[in-house]
Amino acid sequence: MYCRKCGAENEAGSRFCCKCGAPVTESSAESGEKKKKVLWGKVVVIAAVIMAAILAGIIFWVMSGSSGDAGRSETKSEDTKNKNDSSKKKQEKSKESTKPETVKQPEEKDTNAGGYILPESDSVYLTDADIDGLTLRDLNYAKNEIYARHGRRFKSRELQDYFNSQSWYTGQYDADDFDANYSQSVLNDYEKKNAELLRKKEFSLNSGGYPLDAQ
Repeated sequence: MYCRKCGAENEAGSRFCCKCGAPVTESSAESGEKKKKVLWGKVVVIAAVIMAAILAGIIFWVMSGSSGDAGRSETKSEDTKNKNDSSKKKQEKSKESTKPETVKQPEEKDTNAGGYILPESDSVYLTDADIDGLTLRDLNYAKNEIYARHGRRFKSRELQDYFNSQSWYTGQYDADDFDANYSQSVLNDYEKKNAELLRKKEFSLNSGGYPLDAQ
């Protein structure tokens, strides 16, 4: 800062000249320079505020767009999943509809109830329906089971071995002795009728009956 009177240089902020003592004032150039600095400072601050606002807007827009894309992506993914599940269900239903129905096989009769093929053959009259599920061999065994109940022994090794394996069987009479002396007296009406029914059924399946080694 220079004194207008004597031209001496003074320190900034001095009110009086250090040489001549005249009042010291800022020149118009210096005043203008200060004003410019203040103005530029304001401009810089305003520009910084504007830039910050623009940057914040850009960040917000980018984040909003990303969230929207994520939401749309999740929605598309869920839709795709639902479509896939629906398609799988349709395919499964289609397979079930084209799957051939299982043919229900006729139930086989229990031929080993209590060790007997026909446990009630000595107490009820049997019908064709009662013996329809029996094989040719079972028909023969069931017929001879009626005689075996009363202790008849058998010439056939197959039959004898079979009845020997049954806990209820006790062989007491030779085959010829039983047939000649006991068959008519020890068999009741149920047993006689049932033995005849089983014999007819057996020979209707095979003209020679069940092939045993010997009777």
